[in-house]
Order: sequence, then C-alpha cells, then structure tokens
Amino acid sequence: MGITAKERGWKLGEITVEIDKKMTIHGPRKIESLSLNIDLPSDLKADQLKFLQKATKDCPVLRNLRGSIKINVKWNQSKKKKKSSLNFIPTNVFRETPQVKFFDAGVKGSNGSDVVIHHGAAISPPDDDEFEQYYVHHHQIDHNLVLQGSRTFTLLNPEWDEPHHVIYLNQKMGALEIPIGIYHQSVSGPEGSMVLNQAVRDSDFDPNKEFVPVSLRDRADLRRAKSVPPVFWMWDDGRIRRLKVGSFSGFYKKIMS
Repeated sequence: MGITAKERGWKLGEITVEIDKKMTIHGPRKIESLSLNIDLPSDLKADQLKFLQKATKDCPVLRNLRGSIKINVKWNQSKKKKKSSLNFIPTNVFRETPQVKFFDAGVKGSNGSDVVIHHGAAISPPDDDEFEQYYVHHHQIDHNLVLQGSRTFTLLNPEWDEPHHVIYLNQKMGALEIPIGIYHQSVSGPEGSMVLNQAVRDSDFDPNKEFVPVSLRDRADLRRAKSVPPVFWMWDDGRIRRLKVGSFSGFYKKIMS
C-alpha cells in the first residue's frame, strides 16, 4: 500500500492493522488462519481505496502464505472522532443539621432507580481472567451518584477523540452521566461503596439485555481505546478537575507532598 500511495503522490495518514491468529485444534500445532482488520483514514476516496485493496493482493508475502494459511481481510474506514464530553448532574442540598445532610438526588426524566452496593474492593463487571470487562447500555442513560464511600469509573468510547476517561467519583461531584453506547466499569476501594443510579430508560429497555459484560478479549477497538493515556476527573478545592496525564502526575505529587 505504501508503494502504491507513493507512486501516486497520496498521503495516507495513519493506517492501523490488527491481526488475530487462530491455531489448529487437531494434529500438529500450526497457524490455521489469520484475520486482518485494516483501519484506513476517513478521507480516502473510493478509487484510492480500490487501488490500495488491489495492491495488497500483489504482495509477495501474501502469495507465499496463501497456500497454507487462510487469510481473511476486513477493511474499515475510521469515522471522524467526536469530541469527548462528560456531564455531572449537581445535587441540591436543601437542609443540613449537625452530622445530617438532606439533598435532592432526583434527575430530570429519570424513570428507574438502582442502588448498587459494592462490598469491599469490588469490580463491576468482574474481569474475564486477565481481560477487563465493561457494561454498555443501548436503552438506558445512567446517572451515578455516590451515597457512601468512593468509586472509580473507567469509560471507553472508540468514537471519541479522547477515548479513555478515569473518574474518581465522590458525592460532592454530583451524579456522573453515562450516555448510551459508552463502555463503563466501576471499582470500589477496600471500604466498599454505595451508589444510586437515577436511570433514564426508553421503551425498549430490557434488564436481561442491558447488563451483558463485554470483554476486552474480543474487542480490539476497546483495547486500543484503553491503551490511550486517560483523561482524569476528580474533586479538588471545591470543584471538578479535568486532568491529562502530565498534569495529573504534577497534581498527584502536589497532594502527596
């Protein structure tokens, strides 16, 4: 592809190839097949894509491998990334007495309430052996408010320009909104935590289908999203702070000194 593009004066930008191998089950252990996912920039034209696909068929390495290994190729053109954004719904504290606080935990449009209790350092959903797992909702918007303890949420969205976010959520930050289609995992500290989720569910909501864990084992796009340095969110000095990797390191040193 590189030779073809150079001959025509094309600037391809970033192309990524994810390769998965399948081993034989019976007989001598060999590679049975290779699956290639080729991600191309979104601005390539149809004729350019056609030339590049043809170029891969002329690859001499491919000719050598094709007789002994099945090779499946899937072509993808990446979409323009959406700007990432997180929303925190503030709580309204309407009365306080010594050691007692009254606040409104309601979220506009909510038609479902879940209390999620973690006993100790729980992970939700639990890992798939060495691979993390995430929930993703298709008919429910979450609004997670910490009632007790603290909870760390990790959000992944391959379609965001910043696909990896880590939120150190506590009660003062309000309710973290998790939109439809966002992959999320939550972890509590050793003391555990209690969270109230004021959900907004549409008419197609089915609890048997909304809480099916998705393993990173099966999702190369989510593994790539997780490998991107995260954006951190936390409560500091009376406000929500948004920090990138470099500034988070400096902030951590500051609070530890």
